[in-house]
Amino acid sequence: MAYLIDEHKLEKIYLKSYHTIGRYKFNVDTLIDQPGVSRHHAIIELAQGKWLIRDVSTNGIWINDKKVDKNLPYQLCENDKIDFAAQGQNSYVVANLSDDCQYLVSQTNSKQVIEVKDQALLPNSDDPTHIIYFDNVLNYWFLEDLNTNDRQALIDGGLVSAFNDQWLFYSASTAAMTKHLDNQPTVKPCGLTFNVSQDEESTQLSVELSGESVDLGTRTHHYLLLLLARTRIQDKRAGNDLDEQGWLYREELVKALGVQMNHMNIMVHRARKQLCDAGGEVNPELAYLIETSNGRVRLNSQDITIIKGRKLETRITI
Repeated sequence: MAYLIDEHKLEKIYLKSYHTIGRYKFNVDTLIDQPGVSRHHAIIELAQGKWLIRDVSTNGIWINDKKVDKNLPYQLCENDKIDFAAQGQNSYVVANLSDDCQYLVSQTNSKQVIEVKDQALLPNSDDPTHIIYFDNVLNYWFLEDLNTNDRQALIDGGLVSAFNDQWLFYSASTAAMTKHLDNQPTVKPCGLTFNVSQDEESTQLSVELSGESVDLGTRTHHYLLLLLARTRIQDKRAGNDLDEQGWLYREELVKALGVQMNHMNIMVHRARKQLCDAGGEVNPELAYLIETSNGRVRLNSQDITIIKGRKLETRITI
């Protein structure tokens, strides 16, 4: 995570990817209510992996006791000392300049910070109520309630309510939303091969994409995908329209899997993450093999092969 330390208060000042500092209480990210500090005094932003500070004030900024030129970006380094408005006054030290930092900061206890890399169960993995994750296709962070399936997009510097508290979300990233949230991307033609044991206690999954096969191993959430695959096949054989094939309400999945709703939602997210990792940078949309809409879930694969107990159960093209 990226932050400064206020030398007077000995508090951490977490940095947004575009962070404003000044005396204008209602329009800056960090308030310095001291004489000589301008309403908008400085801007710190992350650009191409570098943290830059720019003086936009009347009375200036000093970096390591040297006044910087106004309106020109200065690259910050860890352990730099920054003085606002006067040398030796309103001093802050650059403590960390990570460019890969996402975290939630409690608004009732600023020392309570949750760091997130790519996906995390909250408030803990043993008894989670929410999941926070990055959508590689939309380039956005989301917080999703595992019990209600409600999800909200997380905006750098925005407030979010969870776990009976208010949290401020920080994301030092220049990524922007490139697609509308309601749009689902088109998934490239791919095939799924399930190898399920005779007693259906274990399910191995392979993905065929662009002429290559990727073994995803044996995972618990592969059985959830198998149930969705069988539903898709059943609806196709019944002659249902393509847009209506394969949908299962989450409550139906919970019943079929014999688990609680939050456990089922965790399985969905783990499956998505594994598929997304398998697709990598070339095929990140692979995570959207699992489609969701209005409380329903389905599998969106063109070719499905199911082998049960070493015997072919089904091979079909959707």
